Amino acid sequence: MLKYPISTILWLSKINIKDKIKDILKLDDNIKVYIELTVKDRNGKIIKHHKQYSHSFVANFLNGLAESFAQASITTSTNIFASINTSNTSVYDFGWYNINAPAGNSSFGIVIGTGNATPTPQDYQLGNQIANGTGSGQMIYNATSFNPSSGSVTISGNTSSIQISRTFQNESGASITVSETGIISITDVVSGTSGYILIVHDLLSSPITIPNGGVMAITYTISVTT
Repeated sequence: MLKYPISTILWLSKINIKDKIKDILKLDDNIKVYIELTVKDRNGKIIKHHKQYSHSFVANFLNGLAESFAQASITTSTNIFASINTSNTSVYDFGWYNINAPAGNSSFGIVIGTGNATPTPQDYQLGNQIANGTGSGQMIYNATSFNPSSGSVTISGNTSSIQISRTFQNESGASITVSETGIISITDVVSGTSGYILIVHDLLSSPITIPNGGVMAITYTISVTT
């Protein structure tokens, strides 16, 4: 005797096949993140536009989320959700993210670099981050911004989304090629020490060159489809 009616078995088998096809073709991701980059020359002319999916939330991101969900202990001896800051030191008990970096601060917010190593879950910094400034190999970091800036996330149909953006200006005197991007959060740890935590690290599918005097805009869009 069958445990379920034949109609139910057939329906479940259709769902299973459909889900497998969607998984193979990546047609039904609930959470999507993509990066969009636009480069303009010193005259404001767009010379490059690039868009790709972000695949690289690192383990630090989930550690912080798990700590918040679990309401983990505030003592480092019992806290199992430790993240690694950009100085390669364990950080405990933060439970929230702040990536609202001001202009001139390259320690957190959206960051860029020249590294070319494939991202891994254990990453705690970019391969070779570009510093803020006007010296050789440096870029000017403007403030990180959000859309929407306050209120509720943007909802369109069944999809909710936010955008995180930052612009970078090249006044170094020479072209600079960017090959990696990321997002770093600053957190207030219970010990009173601030920690910089890498939560996203992406390798661009093709490096992008910013000419001297040029500006590059980067936008991360994070969306959730119900």
